[in-house]
Amino acid sequence: MLAQELISTVVPVLHPMDTGAKALRLMNEFHLTQLPLVVDNKYLSLVEEDQILDWEDPDLLLESAPLSPLKPAVMEGAHFYEALKLFYDLKLSVLPVITREGEYLGLITKDNLLAILAQYNGVKEPGGLLVLEVEPRDYSLSEIARIAESNEVTLLSVNTINNPGTAKLEVLLKTNRQDMQGLVATFERFNYTIKYMFSEELEEDLLKKNYDLLMNYISM
Repeated sequence: MLAQELISTVVPVLHPMDTGAKALRLMNEFHLTQLPLVVDNKYLSLVEEDQILDWEDPDLLLESAPLSPLKPAVMEGAHFYEALKLFYDLKLSVLPVITREGEYLGLITKDNLLAILAQYNGVKEPGGLLVLEVEPRDYSLSEIARIAESNEVTLLSVNTINNPGTAKLEVLLKTNRQDMQGLVATFERFNYTIKYMFSEELEEDLLKKNYDLLMNYISM
């Protein structure tokens, strides 16, 4: 998905004749800590909440205020991963989207980005989560996929992260299956270390078991 497809149409922009107080009010209304300053559809700067709070006079006009040189932006045709990197590196709450000519098109909010990440990672789909721990040199996505397929399990998403504490690679598998006992057994047979397993079905079984115990106790 491209940056231009994530643009929010409801978040306003700031203008030079706006006051710091108005900027703070808008940020509070939209639960943001930053808003873009735009003039004649040109993106000039990203105004920050902390910056305005340091002003002696909150009614100072933005055009007269010492603004931060911070001007992060992403091109309209950029992949959303590029936006994600900027959000993470610069601790942003919004990220303006511009054309190659610098025309302001809109902005991406952290909520919009989180929503698309959830879609790409299959968060909303039913199924279990499995976390493997492997040596980086032993990581093979093709082998992991083959093991899953041999158990008739579909991998909805695969994510990896290097654990600096162990120097090992953690592989997060989101599957379409809630019962993963067979899959776990196969991975263990291939000498994979299972670090975590989260299964909705196991949680439901535990709730049912506790309910049955309660009913038996009541009927005694």
